[in-house]
Amino acid sequence: MKEEQKSEATQNPFKDREPIKTELAINALNRGEIELVGRMPWASNGTFLANLQHDEIEIQGIYKPGKGERPLYDFPSGIYKREVAAFELAYHLGWGLIPPTVLREGPLGIGSMQLYVPCDYEKHYFTINEDTKFRDDLIRLATFDLLANNTDRKAGHVLEGKDGLIWAIDNSLCFHEDFKIRTVIWDFSGQEIPKKLISDLTNLIELGIPETLFELLTSNEIEALLGRANILVTNGSLPHDPSGRQVPWPLL
Repeated sequence: MKEEQKSEATQNPFKDREPIKTELAINALNRGEIELVGRMPWASNGTFLANLQHDEIEIQGIYKPGKGERPLYDFPSGIYKREVAAFELAYHLGWGLIPPTVLREGPLGIGSMQLYVPCDYEKHYFTINEDTKFRDDLIRLATFDLLANNTDRKAGHVLEGKDGLIWAIDNSLCFHEDFKIRTVIWDFSGQEIPKKLISDLTNLIELGIPETLFELLTSNEIEALLGRANILVTNGSLPHDPSGRQVPWPLL
C-alpha cells in the first residue's frame, strides 16, 4: 500500500498543492516552459498534460493544440480559441467556474493551455448535484452555459476540485451563432436567475464585451452572445427543454 501511495505521489506531485491565484496561474500558463507529460486518454481531440515552470512557480496544464483537432461539420476549425473565450467571459463576469486558460504557442503549435485543477474524478454533475451546498454554483453554471451556448455540457465536464470549488472543463463547443444548447443541467428549469447574475449580465450588455473576445470569436458570434444575454435578463429565469432532446451524448 505504501508503495502504491509513493508511486501515485511520484506520478502526480501537484495533487496536494494549495490552489494557485488566477493572476499567477495566467502568468505561468503564458510564460512557463512547457514539458509534455503525455496524451490525455479518451479525449476526442489531441489533448496533452503538460508541466509548466516559470520562475519559482510550477503548475500543470491541459494543452489542446489546433493541429490535434478533428474537423467538425457544425463548428469551424480552431475550437481551441473557444476554450480561451469561455474563460475570458467567465473571468470578466467574475463568475469563476472555468480554470484559467490562455492562448499560446506550444510544442505542437498554437493552442489553448488550461490550468490543470486536481479533482475527484469519481464525482461529476450527477453526483455533485446531490449536494445542496453546490446549488448556487450549479445555477451559475447553468446560466453561464446558456450565455455561452454550450453544445456539449456532459456530466463529466463538471468537476469538484480538491479546493472545494466547482470547475467546468471542455468548453470548446461554445459560442455558436445559432442557438443549439446541449447540456445535462436542466434540474433548475423555471428557477429565477439570482439578482447578482442578472446584474452582471446587464453590465455585460451595457458596458460591452471584453476586448479579448473580439480576437477569439466572429462578429456574428459576439452579436449572438449579446442577444442571449438580453434574453436571460428579460426572461429572468432558467428555461425548460420541452423537447427533452437538448442533451449531449453520452451524458457522462
